[in-house]
Amino acid sequence: MSDSPFDSALSRRDSRRDLLKQAGVAGAAAVVAGSSLAGTVAAQEATPVDQAAAPGGNTPAGPMVDQLIFWTRASPDDVGSPNLFTQIKSRADAYTAATGTPIDIQTVPDADFRARMSAAAPGGEGPDVFGPVAHDWLGEFVVQQIALPIPAGAIDTPEDFTAASMQLSSVDGQLYGAPMEVESVALIYNADLVPTPPTTWDELVQMSNGLRNGETYGFGFPLLEQYHEAGFFLGFGSYIFGYPNQTWDTNDIGLNNPGGVEAARFLRDMYWLDMPDMPDVVIDRANMHGVIEGMTEAGQVAMTINGPWRINPLATAGVNYGVALLPTLPNGQPMKPFVGVQSMLVSAYSEKQEAALDFINFMSGTDSLAAVFAADRKVPARISAQQVESVASDPWIETWARQAELGQPMPNVPAMSRVFTLWGGIMDAIIPTNAPDDQIQGFLDQLVEQIREETAG
Repeated sequence: MSDSPFDSALSRRDSRRDLLKQAGVAGAAAVVAGSSLAGTVAAQEATPVDQAAAPGGNTPAGPMVDQLIFWTRASPDDVGSPNLFTQIKSRADAYTAATGTPIDIQTVPDADFRARMSAAAPGGEGPDVFGPVAHDWLGEFVVQQIALPIPAGAIDTPEDFTAASMQLSSVDGQLYGAPMEVESVALIYNADLVPTPPTTWDELVQMSNGLRNGETYGFGFPLLEQYHEAGFFLGFGSYIFGYPNQTWDTNDIGLNNPGGVEAARFLRDMYWLDMPDMPDVVIDRANMHGVIEGMTEAGQVAMTINGPWRINPLATAGVNYGVALLPTLPNGQPMKPFVGVQSMLVSAYSEKQEAALDFINFMSGTDSLAAVFAADRKVPARISAQQVESVASDPWIETWARQAELGQPMPNVPAMSRVFTLWGGIMDAIIPTNAPDDQIQGFLDQLVEQIREETAG
């Protein structure tokens, strides 16, 4: 007589607990699924599945402890209903109900998060678990030895995660984060103003300039923001760091190659030659984000480049929005935005690591990821979660997934924080000043030299 589903779940739970005890919590080999980033993020065929029976359901195994402290950037005051905090709390409450372990959820503001982790964790005053955090923070937490290496077997059905999400939650082949969400920017548009979104940059320029009227613009985005500029640089053939053998080579810097020069010129001309016409605030570094987002919510910007985190604010503002792939560039290539992954991590300084690993396993399960999607609208890192009916029925899930598939991973090395600062300084010298063509190569050469001096290992 075969085991019942309940018996099978108990067997998996006991096996995982035995694995954790035998493996310990440091130095175990990571389970990394696949080696190619191409074609791994896109949602699979959207066939709704039974959530309870889906792979990665991740039955809690315990052990029960007095409490787990959980730091998150999500706040109960975030826009949207449900918002990320309420969905995280609902899953944490479910974990408590199953194991008896209370979860003390503490909101730590985004701007303070890394500094507080660096100061608190080594002294035993930080959290047991933290997240979701973007994968580009991962390298910093690994270098500081704050992030706990995840032992093989600690995360159920790792083969159910997209390969990209596993790779971007790893450093040098070692898994440190339980993947939750995959994200990138795309073209977000006001469907009342743009019934059919453009597919090429020439179409975007023509359509956008045709919508220009008074205080209304057809297109606008934070032009000096490097995260948003990346899709142009990478689409024209530039790159940040080389990535041989799934390891970032910070000595191989490509921002000054011919593609980088072409991208810098294109972004400069976009503003100065009205290709398309955009509000002047797009080159006001201090205000470009907030003003463009406010104008988009007010219906004064018809199309913008931004990510799924903008969906809740747009919906709350009553904007009839749509999401489309970023238009192809004049060179015929797709724009290639940065792809990121949000993951759950365990502190290497936690005294309750077995319970903490069990909790992040639960939080990265199919049902948890489907719950988080209801708030965040980011592509779930598990294939089975992409197929849950509440996710698969979202009208834009396939677009977000396809856009991420066309993108390139953002390096998850500590050097990126300086790269963004230095890159921003050089673009400030190119775009607002309308730097002539014969100076752009020199500016980018200077950028690469600065990056190499400050970050290359």
